[in-house]
Amino acid sequence: MRSYVLIISMAMLCFACAGPSAEKKKPGGDSRALSTMTNAADISTYVGHIDEKAGTQYRMLAMHDYGQNDQSSGVVAVFTNTNRPLRVYLYPEGRGTDFSTETWIYLDSLSGKTVLLREMITSDKEVKENSFYFGQDTLLHAETRAAANVSALEHAAFTPYVPSSPLTDSHLKPAQVDTLVQQVISAVRADRKDLSPAANEMRRQGASHWGTGNEPGWMLAVIPHQKIVFHTNYGQDKFEFPYADAQKGNDDATEFTTNENGHTLSVKFENKVCSDDADAVHPMTVTVKMDGKTFRGCGQSLY
Repeated sequence: MRSYVLIISMAMLCFACAGPSAEKKKPGGDSRALSTMTNAADISTYVGHIDEKAGTQYRMLAMHDYGQNDQSSGVVAVFTNTNRPLRVYLYPEGRGTDFSTETWIYLDSLSGKTVLLREMITSDKEVKENSFYFGQDTLLHAETRAAANVSALEHAAFTPYVPSSPLTDSHLKPAQVDTLVQQVISAVRADRKDLSPAANEMRRQGASHWGTGNEPGWMLAVIPHQKIVFHTNYGQDKFEFPYADAQKGNDDATEFTTNENGHTLSVKFENKVCSDDADAVHPMTVTVKMDGKTFRGCGQSLY
């Protein structure tokens, strides 16, 4: 069920990043040096552009169970197609508490330095949003707003952020934020022990779904907004199809259908536990059909 939590959280992201500064200016390019962003308005323009393209043009890597301050967090990191990190999103996983914190950190595409840290703190009484703008290793501006719920937050007024402990508040220290980002990026890029070398390679390329089977040996990877890769006959026959948006099938199955050069490919990922020939257990059952032939195997979401 983690994939559905992730989708809901990502849908919230666009709202959380739409402050008044971002609405006043059209999004700019994504290859801007930190030295050209001298105020909060410039930074809002830059991060607005990242948000606009994050779901359609940039690569995404995700991981679960990232340890942070004795809590488990999910991580979604966005990269350019040249593997430069642009945005990191951390959201709470595991046991619920009286409040939860979601954090978005935006990076300069050239230097990798933090330009914006935005967090949303939700409790049973209110939703609070804090934003910290950085430039040249300096805090440029910090602001906050609060409301009874997420919908009302959009219309709440910003006020200056007042830290309870100015000397220890890590939000105010660019170097500490940069260190956190480096740790998260290293963790999300690392190989997952539960995946094969081939699956890890496809994950690094931004694949969202992975499947394998033996009829004869085949593998499939879905790379959102780029392509669907299908290798069969133990890798001797290799096909690349244009990416097609996922469709919801019966019993919450995820389906993809695409075609290329006279070949038609349809893929179904079902939320049914599957055991492979080595008795390894996978969370999904995968069915692939190409040109009238059916391949069955196991797989999983890489998000």
